[in-house]
Amino acid sequence: MPELFIVGKGAVGLLLAERLAQTYSVTLITRSPTQTVFAQHAECTRPLEVKCLSWQELAKQGIRIDLCIVPVKSYQLSAAFAALRPHLSPGANVIFSHNGIQALEPVTAELSVQQGLFFLSTSMGGWKPDANTVAFTGPGLSVFGPCNTAAQQRASSLFDTLISPHLVPAQLSDDIARLRWQKLCVNLAINPLSALSGLKNGRLRAPCYASKVLGVLSEACTVANHVGVPLKLHEELHRAYQVMTLTADNFSSMAQDVKHQRRTEIDAMCGYIVELANQYGLSVPHNMNLLASVRALHPVENTAGIG
Repeated sequence: MPELFIVGKGAVGLLLAERLAQTYSVTLITRSPTQTVFAQHAECTRPLEVKCLSWQELAKQGIRIDLCIVPVKSYQLSAAFAALRPHLSPGANVIFSHNGIQALEPVTAELSVQQGLFFLSTSMGGWKPDANTVAFTGPGLSVFGPCNTAAQQRASSLFDTLISPHLVPAQLSDDIARLRWQKLCVNLAINPLSALSGLKNGRLRAPCYASKVLGVLSEACTVANHVGVPLKLHEELHRAYQVMTLTADNFSSMAQDVKHQRRTEIDAMCGYIVELANQYGLSVPHNMNLLASVRALHPVENTAGIG
């Protein structure tokens, strides 16, 4: 059975672990020793058939990693990759999965020409009733794509063996920049409004939110087009409302972060749009307003470790 490592035990990581453990020997890399993690479906809770290994144990055992998924918060990405990099095998495949947009150039510069970097966008629904349990709340589209030359050569094979059989529905994309922007647009339409309102994703389809969704996505598409990513507003609106429908009974990750007084990813979402807009002299008042409003919920945000 092939080995797969997943960094952390966040909701997405545990959802992926449950599905991939059908075919792979899955090991979760966690911040502190963890004995067992669980998945909850309806009223049934069962332990996941995965191993858990702390970063300290990983280093002590000298384990080399061939395949790893890194589904962490955007602000944790740099630290997670720095901790992971010494353990990667010469031909390792690394898959990032996070909300918002973080620059990938610092990561690709640290990888060898034989190491592949991929991005996975997924809207699977889940939340954590406690630190070691994930509750599945609904399916969602997963899109997978390569981020460097080595990954481009392996993308089709890895999609067919790792992604497509376990994450349904799933798509393979060869345009990683557009894929990341499309995920960002979904994040922009759902996360800040759900965080501010405390509503489930499906409730954001109400007419009273339509002008805000339109405004934030119109600005995002304008900025994307300005930097050479050809997004179309009507397509991004359709995608966002489709995800609202697929995940209608879910609370977004940002809504859950606000509820539990955790640091949000607003700076990698609306903050990213505002930063680019400032560079190019563009006006993005809807994103600026949402950025300020979410920041105001927790003026002093907590830092978080990996896993």
